[in-house]
Amino acid sequence: MSDKQEKVVLEWQKSIPVKPELLTEEFCANAHKILDMGIEEMPGYSFDCVCGKHHSVDMEHLLSGSGAVERLPEILEKYPEISSKTILLICDKNTWTAGGEKTLSVLESAGYKVKVLTLETKNYHMLVPNENAIGTVIVNLTDDIGFMIGVGSGVISDITKLVSYKTGRKSIVVGTAPSMDGYASINAAFVIDGHKITYNAHYHTCIVADTKIMQTAPDELFRAGYGDIVGKYTALSDWRLTKAVNDEHYCEITAKMVENAVNICVDNTEAYFKRSEEAIERMNEALILTGISMGITGYTRPASGSEHHLSHYWELDAVEKGIPHPLHGNSVGLASIASAEVYDIMSKRFEVVANVNAPKPDFLREIYTKAGSALTPKELGVSEDVFRESLKNGYKIRPRYTIFNFTKDHGMLDEVAEEVANRMCK
Repeated sequence: MSDKQEKVVLEWQKSIPVKPELLTEEFCANAHKILDMGIEEMPGYSFDCVCGKHHSVDMEHLLSGSGAVERLPEILEKYPEISSKTILLICDKNTWTAGGEKTLSVLESAGYKVKVLTLETKNYHMLVPNENAIGTVIVNLTDDIGFMIGVGSGVISDITKLVSYKTGRKSIVVGTAPSMDGYASINAAFVIDGHKITYNAHYHTCIVADTKIMQTAPDELFRAGYGDIVGKYTALSDWRLTKAVNDEHYCEITAKMVENAVNICVDNTEAYFKRSEEAIERMNEALILTGISMGITGYTRPASGSEHHLSHYWELDAVEKGIPHPLHGNSVGLASIASAEVYDIMSKRFEVVANVNAPKPDFLREIYTKAGSALTPKELGVSEDVFRESLKNGYKIRPRYTIFNFTKDHGMLDEVAEEVANRMCK
């Protein structure tokens, strides 16, 4: 084996041995490249991986950095077929102020016809991704619409993405906050008839991550993005666990890509919350990378695990009761502590769990304290009863094996759930 091949073994294959003959020079070069490249270089990149999958970033364009929205006409010029058509600009009252007005100005200055659709939040403090929101966009999607541009974060992005996918129109998202990893996801999450459902979609034609726009986002959204990215620690733990227990497909390179992105964000915590443009750009890159990781593997394992099951449980409970719920990323942050607590308990009893090397609960508490994030259900606005219920039943949200399923399979879920609840609800 060459030195380069040996390095691959040492860096990426510690937990999952790979046959040396699979580690070709071509593979090593491609693997190093995807781990080192900037996100604007990723669209269109592909290679065959030793995990057995062909990894392909099927996104067409990505704009990142200060003033990125000003470059939007550069992207639209690549699609002359829409130059005579109207662009549907989708936002809500909050994202209109954050980035909608700026985006409209850029488009109109470039000579494009634009129709603005402002979605209503009604009785909630935030836009709910439900049937009404989807339907409102569809009824405004007249024949003269050639392109859809969503201005916002998770909800606006998912609505625009799904309608784009279903109607065959191209879409762009102009991100207004570094608040979640869904910008680059090929899935779209909705609350339909009171149930959390994730639909297949596709990449946006272009993601615009303008740090100038995102720099003005509320603190709560900054914390949400931080919670969502740090939550990948437990998602990756669940992925490694199900590989060990169920021999589920696992890609060490994809996991390393996500882990590297998370570590960079944690290392830049202080600068991020001081709203350093450079640190915000690193966070954007990390969030987009985790979205891409789901696309290249074909499932959400690299970015979503037991912490997401808990957060979805709390969200659905709030929607059912008609009360506001915490932002997704803030819920994920607290949920990752709960998942880490379960790992901590079970790792003392089962070697296979210990070998996963899940994050320690105190480590997560330490970094979330720096972020000013919720450390208890009460601080997040989740009742103790709902929190206890989620620990025992959250695994039912999605048919995906996690540390909670492992604990249940060993007849210990109720016991461990009570222990974790007692630790976290003091």
